[in-house]
Amino acid sequence: MLPKIDKITDVIAADEWRYKTSDGKTVVAHIEVGRPQRAPEEFHGDWYCPVFVEGFTPRIVPAMGVGPVDALMNAIILVRGFADKIGDYSPRASEVGE
Repeated sequence: MLPKIDKITDVIAADEWRYKTSDGKTVVAHIEVGRPQRAPEEFHGDWYCPVFVEGFTPRIVPAMGVGPVDALMNAIILVRGFADKIGDYSPRASEVGE
C-alpha cells in the first residue's frame, strides 16, 4: 500500500518554475522533493521519496524505490516528466520576478 502524505516535512529541494501554457498563459508551478524514507509497513523494505509538482501531480505523491537512491531517482524522473511536458521553463521564478 502506498503511503498517504499530507505534508513534505524534510524538503531536500524546492523551486518555482515559470512556463507558458499551450494557450500562451504564464504559469508558475511550485515543486518540492522530500528526503527518501522507508515505506511504513512495507514487507520488502521499499523506500519512497515524497514529491509534489503543482499542476502535474494531484497531491503529494510517493515516488517508490527499492532503496533510497532508487526512490530519489524516481522522484526526479517524475519532475523530468513535468519538464518534458511543459517545454521551456524558467527556474527560480520566485527569485527573479516577471
